[in-house]
Amino acid sequence: MQKLHRQGRTGKGPTFKVLVAGGLVLTLGAGCGQRVDAAETKNAAAATQGSAPEAAVKADTVQVGEAKVPRFLTVTGSLTAYEDSDVAAGATGKVVSVHAERGSVVRKGDALVKLDGRVAAASLEEARAQVTLAQSQKQLADADCDRADKLFKEGTSSVAEHDRAQAQCRNAAAQAASAAARLSMLEINVTDTTIRAPFDGVVSERVVSVGEYVRADSKVVTLVALNPLRLSITVPESSAAFIKKDQPVEFTLTAEPNKTHQTKLSFVGAGLRNGTRDLVVEALVPNEKRELMPGQFATARVQLGEQQLPVVPRTAVLGEGSRRKVFVVSDGRLEERIVQVSESAGDSLGVMAGVRPGERVVAVARDDLRDGQKLQ
Repeated sequence: MQKLHRQGRTGKGPTFKVLVAGGLVLTLGAGCGQRVDAAETKNAAAATQGSAPEAAVKADTVQVGEAKVPRFLTVTGSLTAYEDSDVAAGATGKVVSVHAERGSVVRKGDALVKLDGRVAAASLEEARAQVTLAQSQKQLADADCDRADKLFKEGTSSVAEHDRAQAQCRNAAAQAASAAARLSMLEINVTDTTIRAPFDGVVSERVVSVGEYVRADSKVVTLVALNPLRLSITVPESSAAFIKKDQPVEFTLTAEPNKTHQTKLSFVGAGLRNGTRDLVVEALVPNEKRELMPGQFATARVQLGEQQLPVVPRTAVLGEGSRRKVFVVSDGRLEERIVQVSESAGDSLGVMAGVRPGERVVAVARDDLRDGQKLQ
């Protein structure tokens, strides 16, 4: 048995209908119909919007070419002095004068430090006197030897007397040679009391002061040669076979990232280092104005040769962090592709992966371009 009850109320509120059927109570309100109408309206609006024509983007395109592109290896390194020496005294004595300060520019042979050479000079004079004495004794012994030879040949002297005279001649010659050697050694000692620059350079550190006593192995100054400098770089094992002397190198410094310096490889290591499995190479960098300094960190690019690659304009490549992408035209639409570009000079970039020769790409990539857009 079914009962239908109608209940209503006046005013602005909704009208409810209650239907009782076999114990199940259903409540129907006029508001349900309003929600259904709103949903239908929204769907209709979406359908109308979807049917609007798709907007096309305008962009110039260019065909992917193919050319021989320089192949570069990017490595890190640092600048070092061409020569870096802790200059030793080379003699023993007290420092009487210092002729170089930190930052002093010196030429090879310039006096750096002078030691008290009075004792060395006195010893030198003694050695000269000994040489004179030894030479006189040698001359006398030589004359005795000549007479002994003559008498021995005439048969007026015995073999023992002849042998004794020859031994005296040999002893006198040895003493003269010993005196001459000692004289040479003392001349060197006197010369070493003035410590001179072993090469052109700049004094980076002064170690001694007047009044100090130094030994032969004492360091007096540190001298560095700044023109040229050495660019020392390490090449991984995978690329070591491609490294040759005189290969072009360009590098930038951390302090001047926008300035590129050009040079070429001057020294190539004989083999890989055991611990790091890399090859150490060096390039000489002119530094006449002393604008570069030892210790500066460098990022270098070594040209390893050329390879045939697809090429696109630099403007066609758009960077997103560490990624590079281009927009390829396919069936009238843009296709976004991630590419791997080579490091090359000029207005074009070689592409190692991502595009093929003959394809068309957007000549000037823009941030407003999207994958799948229709091209006008």
